[in-house]
Amino acid sequence: MEYESDVSRNVITTKNRLKFLFKDTVIYGGAAAFNKALSLITFPLLAAHFSVAEFGVLDYHFTLAALLVTFLIFGQDSAVARFFYLYEDSASRMLLISQSLIFQLLICLIVLPLLWMSSEYVSKVIGVSAVGAELFRVIVLQIPFLLLINFSVNLLKWTFRRVPFLVMSIGSTLCQVCALLLAINILELSIKHVLILYLLNSIIFGCLGLFYIRKFLIIPRDFRYLREMILFAVPSGSIAVIGSFSPALERTMSADILGVESLGIYATGAKLAMLMGFVVNAFHTAWAPFALAIHKEANAVKVYNWVLKVFTLFICLTALLLSIMSKPLILFLTSDRYSDAWLVVFPLAMGLGIQGVSWITDIGIGISMRPKFNLYAHVIALVTTFLLAYILMPYLGILGLGLGVLTGHIFKTFLVSFFAQKIQPMSWNFKPVIFLITWTNFVGLFATISGNSFEQYIDFILLVTTLFVGWFGLFSKQERVHLMIQLKEYKSKYL
Repeated sequence: MEYESDVSRNVITTKNRLKFLFKDTVIYGGAAAFNKALSLITFPLLAAHFSVAEFGVLDYHFTLAALLVTFLIFGQDSAVARFFYLYEDSASRMLLISQSLIFQLLICLIVLPLLWMSSEYVSKVIGVSAVGAELFRVIVLQIPFLLLINFSVNLLKWTFRRVPFLVMSIGSTLCQVCALLLAINILELSIKHVLILYLLNSIIFGCLGLFYIRKFLIIPRDFRYLREMILFAVPSGSIAVIGSFSPALERTMSADILGVESLGIYATGAKLAMLMGFVVNAFHTAWAPFALAIHKEANAVKVYNWVLKVFTLFICLTALLLSIMSKPLILFLTSDRYSDAWLVVFPLAMGLGIQGVSWITDIGIGISMRPKFNLYAHVIALVTTFLLAYILMPYLGILGLGLGVLTGHIFKTFLVSFFAQKIQPMSWNFKPVIFLITWTNFVGLFATISGNSFEQYIDFILLVTTLFVGWFGLFSKQERVHLMIQLKEYKSKYL
């Protein structure tokens, strides 16, 4: 009886923790996902207004802007978050915040003039537009304001200032969408006009963000926290840069090997796959603090395994569903000019899902505070991605690029899981998870490569089959009973 009581308490604790994780995912991650989802509204507008090649060029410059901002921040956002919670007195917090912001702005003052002066050379290297230098200069002007937006949004989140946070995070994107809707109906928009529109929006909200955080900013007497923050930021900054560099390099390879028009095709497929990214990033927002908070408790590994199984089943089904829906969605949102984009939806979506799995299984690296192993895995995965893509693209087109990206995510997940297990051994139940991911990749790629050879109902049969494989392969009989009870409780409470 005593043993049964312990087990019962254990189940209740696990149940409560999973509910807490789900709630955080919906509230905090959902807010970030909603903000990004607003940007999808601009996708069909721009795709319909521009040619396939022009849309690809525009998307490429957005990707460059994201890469440059990530490079200039270089992990300082993670470092400020770490040291912000380390110190409790307001004086220390104001000092480290101000030091970090001044450091980032100084780097901008050094790097951005160099980029401006070398814009002709950069545009030739990019090779995607006859007016590439002019467009690149607009991107360069936007960078410091994007940096201010990122810095202020993070600080408002850490200080729990919800209204200013929502104004900055959702309001900026909403204004951007509204301005674009208005401009399309009034002006004959060119790529340059769109970039200038985004620049003006960034200036407004960058200044507004600075206004919101003004009470945290001082003129520092010294920079004693800066060295520690830079050292802490190097691994996470390197990983962030690699993560932003990958999409830019994907598009560069696409333009060089397949031509500029393939940029628009690939960008369209990546936009649909981004739906998976919204969910995965929302989950990760809640997962990281949750996992670290419970890692010392007795049944933490049991909770980790539950999360891993449920999450894996979810991402496998979502990737297949996105693949099935990709053709009609592309035709609905754009036109038949972009019809080939469906080829990369499954590999890109599945790759993002597998990346989400790696964020669960690499918890040992986070617990041991040895992020260099994460960096090793990211570098190896990046090389694998583009080596395979370079080999496959001449034969398979953009599908070859998608397969390279998917393989890179698989390698990265394997490596971080291996390193984490060596550093911090845990009782993971990997076998059924590996089996389901392998099965889903086989089914999804089979459906993609076979193309129009089968009726669409075959795809739905494969989806249902995957559901059964996951349900009976991932969970034991007791776990299935427990999940059914939870689903019935949820149904009676909310439906």
